[in-house]
Amino acid sequence: MHNYRLFLIIVLWINFIVTALPKRVIRTYTELLIGAIVSGSGHITQALLAVGHQRHYTTYYWLLENGRWSWLSIMRQLVTLIMRFFPRKQWHLIIDDFICPRVSHKAPHVKYHCEHSQKPNRPRYLWGQQWVALGLSLRWGKVIAALPLLLKLHKYVGNGTKLSTAVSLISQVAPLFRRQKEAIVRCLVDAWYMKAPFVLPLLQQGIHVIGQVRKDTVLFLQPSEASDKSRRRGRPRKYGVRLTEKALDRLALHHAELHVYGSLKHVTYRWSRCVARFLKGQLVIAVWCRLPGQSNWTLIISTDVSLTPERIIKLFARRWKIEPMFNEIKHQYGITQAWEQKNQTLHRWVSMICLAYSLTRLLALLAAAKSNQHAVPLIQWRKKQPITAGMMRLGLQLFFRQFTFLQLWDKKSKKLKL
Repeated sequence: MHNYRLFLIIVLWINFIVTALPKRVIRTYTELLIGAIVSGSGHITQALLAVGHQRHYTTYYWLLENGRWSWLSIMRQLVTLIMRFFPRKQWHLIIDDFICPRVSHKAPHVKYHCEHSQKPNRPRYLWGQQWVALGLSLRWGKVIAALPLLLKLHKYVGNGTKLSTAVSLISQVAPLFRRQKEAIVRCLVDAWYMKAPFVLPLLQQGIHVIGQVRKDTVLFLQPSEASDKSRRRGRPRKYGVRLTEKALDRLALHHAELHVYGSLKHVTYRWSRCVARFLKGQLVIAVWCRLPGQSNWTLIISTDVSLTPERIIKLFARRWKIEPMFNEIKHQYGITQAWEQKNQTLHRWVSMICLAYSLTRLLALLAAAKSNQHAVPLIQWRKKQPITAGMMRLGLQLFFRQFTFLQLWDKKSKKLKL
């Protein structure tokens, strides 16, 4: 890189995040975190070799297995950092899950899972671990990225489901967003999570949900307000006329040019303000949209009735950003290689990998601005290409090869210093 501006930023970010840790483990955690950023591997040994560890290897394994620190507090500190450096009034969370294939039967909470990708080179059922992920859709300029905030291994013992796991993940970060005045929090989900046990608890916390539902979802129009004379005895009506296929054909057909899924597309849609029965009579906005090349309609429901139909389609399209995020953290940052015998140790190491990806992705967002173009690694044939987290990691690898960790670490203040 041409200067150390971005290096200084990531050093300040790391120093801010580690303040959530006890002082005893700050140095070891910082060294292991830098190793996770530079190595790009899910093996702890590779991370230690990449950073040039100065202590015995048992010190780092003690940090992950027996250290008294919380990986949830680290993730809350990351959310606080994002709210300070990337301020906004509307925050969009994403809930989804993915599978990490495993061979061993001793790994924590392994089981056969149905592979929904339906690829010809994969079996229908995979033996592995299922992770429920909470991501954050962040827009900076013209770039939209997804950041992993919390990943939790889904257990198949007890009465817990993926829906309850997802609600618990959102409950960990929701109080942080509520501290900001006039903040609006929305959650983007797919059709599997768009169920009442997931949506209704979020509505009680003041979080709106936007997601795809089945085409045969039962929807009703709002009941007409009858006069006092013609009103019958009993409670007021909750549902009006049901929206059938014939009623949908009578809705107005709209056309719009929207920038969704990475390009400008001609979108055809119908919409209506209606009442959803599976949400116990909650007032929602239903949008039936169709992209070019699609023969069937996609039904999207938003519990935030203040949004326009075009805005709902754009926000739901941002949910797809979590799929390339899964691909990067699994294969480029090594979550598929993160194999630990204990549940707590696995969560701690995976949270460190997610933090390493989030920091480099946030740094790439800052580097994409025109004012920081001079601080980006100069690659002649990629001048007009988007700056990715992988490019920032290559720049950090070149930087940390010139300096050892002891040269950057201040023992007195227990911070990184350039």
